[in-house]
Amino acid sequence: MKDTMKATVLFLCRLVPALVFLFSGFVKAIDPFGGMVKFEDYFTAFGWSFFHPLALPLSIALAVFEFSLGFFLLFKLYMRWTATAALAMMGLFTLLTLYIALFNPVSDCGCFGDAIKLSNWATFFKNVVVIAFAGGAWYFRKHYTTSSKPLKQVVLAALAVVYVLSLALYSHRNLPVLDFRPYAIGTNIPDKMRVPDGAAQPEYETIFTLEKEGVRATFGVDDYPYEDTTWVFVDSETRTISEGYVPPLQTFALMDPGTGDNRTAEILSRAGAQFFLISPRLSGIKDAQVLHLAEMAERARQNQQAFYIVTASGSEEMRAFDEKHSTLFNYLHADETMLKTIIRSNPGLLLIYDGTIAGKWHYRNLPPAKIADQPLAYALDKQRKSRQRRFMWLHALGILMLPLIIKNIKPINN
Repeated sequence: MKDTMKATVLFLCRLVPALVFLFSGFVKAIDPFGGMVKFEDYFTAFGWSFFHPLALPLSIALAVFEFSLGFFLLFKLYMRWTATAALAMMGLFTLLTLYIALFNPVSDCGCFGDAIKLSNWATFFKNVVVIAFAGGAWYFRKHYTTSSKPLKQVVLAALAVVYVLSLALYSHRNLPVLDFRPYAIGTNIPDKMRVPDGAAQPEYETIFTLEKEGVRATFGVDDYPYEDTTWVFVDSETRTISEGYVPPLQTFALMDPGTGDNRTAEILSRAGAQFFLISPRLSGIKDAQVLHLAEMAERARQNQQAFYIVTASGSEEMRAFDEKHSTLFNYLHADETMLKTIIRSNPGLLLIYDGTIAGKWHYRNLPPAKIADQPLAYALDKQRKSRQRRFMWLHALGILMLPLIIKNIKPINN
């Protein structure tokens, strides 16, 4: 009985942090661009903007390290080093998330990418739980044994590192193989902007600070001393009691750069295909891409389809871009963070059909101009191929994990 309890404790001490690191590393690896943006948010919040060029390498490195660490824990590879590294990593994360929870320099720590969103305090308490198990794995690190020979351990470790690094590089050069963001293909934007009938409404509370004969007191709307004029108003504060229902795409807005008018409803109400070249900054569009983009815009015009460049760059930059390349694109202005969320590519192409996101393309894989002739058919074929690639990566993960789990993840083996 005692040996069984010890084996269970040893098993859980490596299983819990292993699963957390594996999942965290995997969701970061499929979206290294998102990790880069999060690192840039941290650097900006801490006044370290000069580190921005390191954001992408750090994003990929963190994904590889976390996934590999979880894999090593799960299969008891190099446990003395692995348990120490896991505890050190969780200690760093716990301190960092405590600081974030207290001072809120960023609204989301990005621990699980866009797959799972946690509040800053929830993230901190999650880390407190995980570090307890990681501490147990470190304390009992000498008790973990494995029957795997040194060569087998090297091969397993190499397979894990090669897999997650390949996944991260592929996702960076293409688009994430799994899209957890609210702008995934198949999303109907007007539906996601709408507040359903009967949805919970936001609730607010106003607190008034009044003073009378040198004594200050606070009152709400219900107990405000309306008839006692001897109270003197000092201050008031409106607090949010309940946010109510928040639409997933509440910040989606397309603005006319010339007039400043919001054209979102007008554009999304149009039937058929519309093309949006998403470029948070026009400087991200390479000169060699402009001719192809102009051909796409012209082919779309011939098919009576809209083709917009949507950017956070200002009107002067738009004019300078057109003058430099002797083009005359139609532009829309949008929030830079929103654009980076829509598609992990600068530039990236978005196809909207009847208000629904029908296709997304990385700038390395832009479709030919003839897509405008049959946009929906082309997009559906692209989705089929994307599902095949997604299955390939997930199948590879299964091949990597399942046989080893069956053999190695038994509690009685520690």
